[in-house]
Amino acid sequence: MRITALRLRDFRGYGQVLLAPPEGVTVLVGENGAGKTNLLEAVHLCCLGRSHRTSNDKEMIRRGQETAAVQLTVERNDGRHEVGVRLFENARRRKVVYVNGKTASRLGELMGHATCVIFSPEDLALVKEGPQARRRFLDMLLSQEQRAYFYALQTYMTALKQRNALLKQGDTISLPAWDEQLAAAAAPVVRLRRAACEQLHKRAATHYRYIGGREEEIFALRYQSALAQSEHVEQDMLAGLRACREEELRRQTTCFGPHRDDIDLTLCGEPIKAFGSQGQMRTAALSMKLAAFDLLEANQGEPPLLLLDDVLSELDPDRRRRLIARIGRAQALLTCTDQADFIGARPACVLRVENGSIRETGAEEGEKP
Repeated sequence: MRITALRLRDFRGYGQVLLAPPEGVTVLVGENGAGKTNLLEAVHLCCLGRSHRTSNDKEMIRRGQETAAVQLTVERNDGRHEVGVRLFENARRRKVVYVNGKTASRLGELMGHATCVIFSPEDLALVKEGPQARRRFLDMLLSQEQRAYFYALQTYMTALKQRNALLKQGDTISLPAWDEQLAAAAAPVVRLRRAACEQLHKRAATHYRYIGGREEEIFALRYQSALAQSEHVEQDMLAGLRACREEELRRQTTCFGPHRDDIDLTLCGEPIKAFGSQGQMRTAALSMKLAAFDLLEANQGEPPLLLLDDVLSELDPDRRRRLIARIGRAQALLTCTDQADFIGARPACVLRVENGSIRETGAEEGEKP
């Protein structure tokens, strides 16, 4: 998969921009706040319909403007795909998604046309923060991998919201019907998450050993859920909801189900969050992202787009070299503040980003000692 054109209009600090990166690695160099990450965010928005930085779409609209638009064109093994997203300042207007020149009726239609994996300094949250960050990681991977997962998750979250509203009202008469709806919606979510974690575990462990350079450090990833071992997810989900009924009515929220799932991360059998060093936790997060990259590549028969947001500066030279070796087969957009950060990346193109403008500086910058 390769980007042939990225078009922005009134997106973040950009008025109008057309970016046509070559195959290989394109490096975006500039000071903090220059707008480098905004370009990666635009690609992410077109792949997943949402930013990786904010849940408020209005933040992506250029100040003083009422609307913003992003369009991404990629070449894949099966031909050309064009996707786009339009955002509105007016809260009463929903964002509009375009797929191959037509307005999509649902956000899910966007999924799978262009896929990406993003690496950023915030990835450390995958290891250090709570379950929500790890669930989001799984959800973003699986939504790109198979559109059916995105719709299954939507169905589950809609049923969960309605059921929580009934719990707040103390409506015990309507709850059994929503128990059944929630249990039916949970089944595909749990099965797909469980299968994905099994595959992620094998790949992430291999990447960790390679990037960390220490064979004795064993990184493990395990799906953590009340339904992780269930052979009959829907029935077990129903039983779990009924068993929690009194607690749920007291707390006025649903206490059982995949919305409480997590991924258990260990290093040599110990929780990495509690016992791992900063470097070990960063290597674990990188390994998880590389494993996600592998799964997308295996699923679609070609590597996804790679977005690396100022991550090389966080790594020592050995880890940096090993990471670059792992991602060399994909088209990548890489941001950094100093040209020394991308030594060894062998960029095909180096672009200087300054105050919403982009100019080519020449790939030779990356070869300087």
